[in-house]
Amino acid sequence: MSSVAQPVILVVARDPRVRAAIVAELERRYAADYGIEQADDDAAAATRIDDIAARGAHLALILADRAGDVDGRSLFARARTRFPDVRRGRLIEWGQWGDAAVRDEILSLMGAGELEYYVIRPWHSPDEYFHRTITEFLLEWERSIGLRPREVAVIGRAGLPRTHELRSLLARGGVPHEWLEPETDAARTRLAAAGVGEVPDRPIVVMLDGRVLRDPGNAELAEAYGLTTSLGDDPSADVVVVGAGPGGLAAGVYAASEGLEVLIVERESIGGQAGSSSLIRNYLGFSRGISGSELAQRAYQQAWVFGARFAHAREAVAMEAGESGFVVHVAPEDAIRCRAIVLATGVSYRRLDVAGLEAFEGAGVYYGASAMEAQWMVGRPVFVIGGGNSAGQAALHLARYAASVTLLVRGSGLAESMSQYLIDQLAAQGVEVRTRVEVVGGGGDGVLERIRLRDRDTGVEVDEACGGCSCSSARRRGPAGFPRASSAIVGGTCSRAPT
Repeated sequence: MSSVAQPVILVVARDPRVRAAIVAELERRYAADYGIEQADDDAAAATRIDDIAARGAHLALILADRAGDVDGRSLFARARTRFPDVRRGRLIEWGQWGDAAVRDEILSLMGAGELEYYVIRPWHSPDEYFHRTITEFLLEWERSIGLRPREVAVIGRAGLPRTHELRSLLARGGVPHEWLEPETDAARTRLAAAGVGEVPDRPIVVMLDGRVLRDPGNAELAEAYGLTTSLGDDPSADVVVVGAGPGGLAAGVYAASEGLEVLIVERESIGGQAGSSSLIRNYLGFSRGISGSELAQRAYQQAWVFGARFAHAREAVAMEAGESGFVVHVAPEDAIRCRAIVLATGVSYRRLDVAGLEAFEGAGVYYGASAMEAQWMVGRPVFVIGGGNSAGQAALHLARYAASVTLLVRGSGLAESMSQYLIDQLAAQGVEVRTRVEVVGGGGDGVLERIRLRDRDTGVEVDEACGGCSCSSARRRGPAGFPRASSAIVGGTCSRAPT
């Protein structure tokens, strides 16, 4: 942190007494790590935001008592333009959520993607409810910006698909990490400290304790940060859950909480497709929304504390019925007996069947749009393929970073496949939507630089400059030997295990 300007929390409030009270409360708790700055109106706040950017600092959080108007845009939109990862809170008085004008403003701002949530100003000290909200905002910001030192370092070339794959596994597993290009001074210093003298051709992962993993397999990487990849000593369970997306994790929580022996098998990352979503707003219980990886990690911990077992980075490949239940075969050579199977195989992204683009997977072509992919696309023209909610979430997330975002839809519209709140936000954020179009080609020198689009009605093809392509069109999936299903239960009754 010594070489990086102190990040800033900016308070904008017209009433000087209110502003002073909020600033004092923030300074008591956060002044050691954040600069607490203030402004009394929209123009002063806009100037302050520009000044923070000019001196190379980060704006972590802006709290304002109104949306304001700066050159026809809200103050919150102005802050997001200069600082894509900033968190934004609308300050309100206690009980003001019942004021129709305030309510409508907050809902309008959130609907347009310009605001995270409201913040009730502190009315006593210490106000721990206020600080809980602030701390959550700052934690979200810190995770997205990657400013502070990380437990794990991935050292690998940007255009190497395996570099992206390792980073994706860590990100979706909730493991904070930093990424370094091998030829940089920072990478050489990190490698020397780990006892590695040469610049690697393949990615290297350096763990917090100094262990060096040279292009590790997925299971090896999972084991390195403390996840279990074996089926355990007991070759049986009451319930085997295939898939650890939201559905599989929920099944694990409910079954394990009833005292059943549960094993959850996941071939990729906890959270499944949802784990790569930047923000999920329509999941019960999370009013401000939650990232897919954070939701998955909370569900994983909940299942774990109830005693569910996990086999990470392992693939269930077949099942068979026997006289006393079922046998699930797990590659390469393991098997486990159980009385019931929950198939929560969910969906996976439909792969682009386009000649010339396979080589750019992980080097410009991505499936999903986490913070990791978004940071790669800063200042670039980006295309998102798909017309469902995942595509809409990806487009909104990337719009914070990219020079432009265009949503490509094979069908004639979005209404049948996307939630209305996402459609409204896409329009508010200026995301272009092109319908009846498909990707038929592309290319580049090491990384994706262009794609070719075909109009499905006229057949006309055009080349477009492209700095990144996120594919968010999903299909049902299922391991070999299993029926395709987003969620299904196979088996008879599982009674409560003895306690």
